[in-house]
Amino acid sequence: MASLPSDLSDLHPQTTREWFMFLNTKIDTILESQAEDRETLIAYMEKTNDWIKCHDRDVLAREKLVEKHTEKIEQLEKKVNTWSLTNTLAAIGAFITALFIKGS
Repeated sequence: MASLPSDLSDLHPQTTREWFMFLNTKIDTILESQAEDRETLIAYMEKTNDWIKCHDRDVLAREKLVEKHTEKIEQLEKKVNTWSLTNTLAAIGAFITALFIKGS
């Protein structure tokens, strides 16, 4: 039996042993490829998880900021309403005072 070539990728198997070696080479290649793909996928998943954590943290910070701004807007609205009522009462008082002054 002739010696087998060192590169089994272009082998045209004819015997059972050659077929076995050919298939083993193919399986080894597939396993190596899957290992590389697995490492790439794990790295991608870790980056995605880190991004999700960062994104969630940012969303929570924005929600807190929106709550704070909403409170301040409500406080400002109460102040404006109070100020409007005060201005209305002052205007009525000025009108009444003007009537008394004009009537005297």
